[in-house]
Amino acid sequence: MLGKLFKYEWRSISKLLLPIHGFVLLFALLSRFYFTISGGTDALLNTDSTIIGTLTMLLIFALVIVISSIAIFTYIYSGYHFYKNVFTDQGYLTNTLPVTPSQLLLSKELAALLWLLIDVVVISISIFILVGSTELFSNFSIFWRTLMRYASQTPLFTTLVIIALVLAPFLLIDILFFSITLGNLASSHKVLASIGAYVGIYVVQQIFGLIQLVVWGYFGSTTIMRVNIYSNNYFFKTFLNPILITGLIFNIILIAVCWMGSKYIMTKRLNLQ
Repeated sequence: MLGKLFKYEWRSISKLLLPIHGFVLLFALLSRFYFTISGGTDALLNTDSTIIGTLTMLLIFALVIVISSIAIFTYIYSGYHFYKNVFTDQGYLTNTLPVTPSQLLLSKELAALLWLLIDVVVISISIFILVGSTELFSNFSIFWRTLMRYASQTPLFTTLVIIALVLAPFLLIDILFFSITLGNLASSHKVLASIGAYVGIYVVQQIFGLIQLVVWGYFGSTTIMRVNIYSNNYFFKTFLNPILITGLIFNIILIAVCWMGSKYIMTKRLNLQ
């Protein structure tokens, strides 16, 4: 049943997200074509025509806004779609399906997570379309070899960073959905209550981050600014690793709390009024 739920959720959420992501790729492709046939961005920006120079600047600005905001839009829309399907009039139909709240929640989270991954791919492809060149590939190759060399020298740090990156989308979606389910408990202004819950969780995260910095000595004699990361692994082993470890533990706990909290509210405290 989970597979059917996911398939339905994927089709539903993709009706809007798929054409929007396609538009971003098309916009990037057409912009690159325009830049290429016009002699490049330098030629367009340094042209004697004020109109062409201004339009080129506006186009570049639009590209930056569109590409950078696509992930934000996907994130917000995923939350809106979850709220609309579960906690509005549509919820009367959704919650009568012969499925458990866990299956319903998981199907929606998986669809949202997949779209976040698609965002990364679309943004990467869009950037490549716009600025891709032989020189860029060469520089990236050098950067990648350097990165792998440092990664091999700091295996624990590298492992912790990879785990943190893997957990990040799960944390984002779980916090979003939990905030929405918390907002549903309010008797009125549920959207505002959801936003308030999200801000509250964010504040808790920032407070924990500040406590981490204090506990692990960021404000003491050993700070990022005072340690040379190129010549002293003390930076990784003594400062960042403990912060990453405690941060990962906190995030795992937060993911569990958000998941169980959402499940509990959808099971015991669902309010569609």
